[in-house]
Amino acid sequence: MRALALLILGSLGLSLSAETIRLTHDGTNKRDPRYFEGGRKIMYSFDETRALLRLMVMDAEALKPEPMFNDANKHQLNAAMSPDGNHIAFNECTGNLTAHFVIRRRDDRKDSFVKHGGRGGYRSPVFTRDSKHVLYCFAETGPQHIWRVTLDGKEKKQITEGTGVNNWPSFSPDGKTLVYGSSRTNTYEIYSSDADGKNVKQLTDNEAMDIRPEISPDGKRIVFTSMRDGNRELYVMDVDGQNQRRLTFHEERDDYASWHPDGQRIIFVGEREGRFDLYLMDVPTKGK
Repeated sequence: MRALALLILGSLGLSLSAETIRLTHDGTNKRDPRYFEGGRKIMYSFDETRALLRLMVMDAEALKPEPMFNDANKHQLNAAMSPDGNHIAFNECTGNLTAHFVIRRRDDRKDSFVKHGGRGGYRSPVFTRDSKHVLYCFAETGPQHIWRVTLDGKEKKQITEGTGVNNWPSFSPDGKTLVYGSSRTNTYEIYSSDADGKNVKQLTDNEAMDIRPEISPDGKRIVFTSMRDGNRELYVMDVDGQNQRRLTFHEERDDYASWHPDGQRIIFVGEREGRFDLYLMDVPTKGK
């Protein structure tokens, strides 16, 4: 396997020199790791039990996770932090019929809730770069689209149009470009558009699934998950969709990648021998 990986990497102008550091060791199922507070802290959700999903936070150096909130009977997952650090958005529920999309002010824990008709789930929140709005995904009357609200959960506006499921929005550093995944061509591909959803461009074109894109802090690259190799592996490409390159080479899953604020590394969930942990990996540039 290593010889084959070396051969593939050599053909792409890459090497196996990229350092990967394991950050957790408990092996529980995890999702959606994100750095915040300038890279000093990491948040993620994990399966505390089969019946409870817990939102966790840990210092990026001490690596000792603890619950973000002490709400022992509530599922909390799929979280995003505002760039100014004043708000956190996440899904919260105590059962199938009590799901909420919460926008919480961090200083006094004042909650605002987004209200929709229909029975769809709220997914993939992300704050605008000015921290004044939250984008998220919801299927209200038809396909799942990307929506925008103010921090009080009001002034709803639908951003995407057309058919297919739209998910995983991510902004460029200047807030002008939005990238996301969509199944509008009957398989998940990655698209970009203006922040208001106009001027849509397709960035990937595969029979397999390309999902969970995130733009790098310098706005030049996008990391994403692809199934084009038969299982979930991590890829990186230029922000215009060019120079698509594979980052991980493992027979088990690598998924949920997010950029470190330095723009040179990614944090992701890696499966090793059936166990799931967080890893930090250098992202080499082409030719190194």
